[in-house]
Amino acid sequence: EITRAFGGEQKLLSAAGNIIAPGYTAGKILWLKKHHADLYKRMRWVMLPHDYLNYRLTGRAFMEYGDASGTGLLDIRKKQWREDLIQAIDPHLKNALPPLVEPDEEAGRVSEEAAALWGLKPGIPVSSGGGDNMMGALGTGCVRDGVITMSMGTSGTLYGFSKSPVVDPRGVLAAFCSSTGGWLPLLCTMNCTVATELTRELFNMEVKEIDQAASRAPAGAEGVAMLPFFNGERVPALPRGKASIMGLTAANYSPQNIARASLESAVYGMKTGLERFRELGFEVREIRMIGGGAKSSLWRQMAADVLGVPVRIPLQTEAAALGAALQAAWMLGGGGQQKLEELTDEHVLLDQQAFCEPDTSLQAAYTEAYSRYLSWLEALSPLYR
Repeated sequence: EITRAFGGEQKLLSAAGNIIAPGYTAGKILWLKKHHADLYKRMRWVMLPHDYLNYRLTGRAFMEYGDASGTGLLDIRKKQWREDLIQAIDPHLKNALPPLVEPDEEAGRVSEEAAALWGLKPGIPVSSGGGDNMMGALGTGCVRDGVITMSMGTSGTLYGFSKSPVVDPRGVLAAFCSSTGGWLPLLCTMNCTVATELTRELFNMEVKEIDQAASRAPAGAEGVAMLPFFNGERVPALPRGKASIMGLTAANYSPQNIARASLESAVYGMKTGLERFRELGFEVREIRMIGGGAKSSLWRQMAADVLGVPVRIPLQTEAAALGAALQAAWMLGGGGQQKLEELTDEHVLLDQQAFCEPDTSLQAAYTEAYSRYLSWLEALSPLYR
């Protein structure tokens, strides 16, 4: 509805840099206005969760560019709220959008009220913080060219730092701002460990058992492919999508092949994003992998093999929490790109024992398997549009 009011997806991409996806804040604001008009009229501020925490800490309403770009209401090139997009929802909405702050700027200080409530010292500086992916980028050292971070959790994300705006004319990559003063083009899929968890439950396996089963099947799972759209899908844009297991025959119908297909399907989703990064001019030297999937040695190696890029694992598994701490230290240290890179070089340590190089002997098998995956995707997508 917002997209139609603005003039269509291409106009949105050209003007603001992003398509408004169903999960963005803009659509939720419109839903609130239409279905709970009384609550909408009482709304003072539009905030994401960490913005609200900062508001409670400081008494000040503000938002940083990373989260603001995820609302769908930001001009990501100019880093400003876009008036014509706001008008498409409600002319008065602009009064509820908080001021924007720089990520290395002190966003406020702990108020007397917050200090008394939570046992803190009043006057402690508060940094802007950021969303999970933006903080994950910081916590994995994804603050310069050549490094891509891949998070394998319930959903899957793939993102890389850029010093200039990256707008994907096809809309595969979301044109987000980073929480470090640059930009963070990002792919987000809705089904990653969802597929493996449901497969594990289906076969009554423990976490280690599904890895063991998958490891007994060859690369490409003997032609078995999974489209893991158990929750619909964001990329490709199939919100009504359904999951499928394809390519089954009497010869390859086994728990081992299905288990492997569930693991491979998540990586194939990431591969579509990596290919788009390269098409848009990114030189990818290595991938830093975080999330629950990073704990699986099989999945780590599979990612390196399918993507054809070395995969490295940070020692600090809570990358977003580390990123938030580094952003605060960056703010206290005066900000700037040089200081940011120095901090991440010092504090983001990599697990040398978990380093994975692509196995070139599997390249042909995975090229064929990925091609099959894309063919199934192309064949079934029209059913869900």
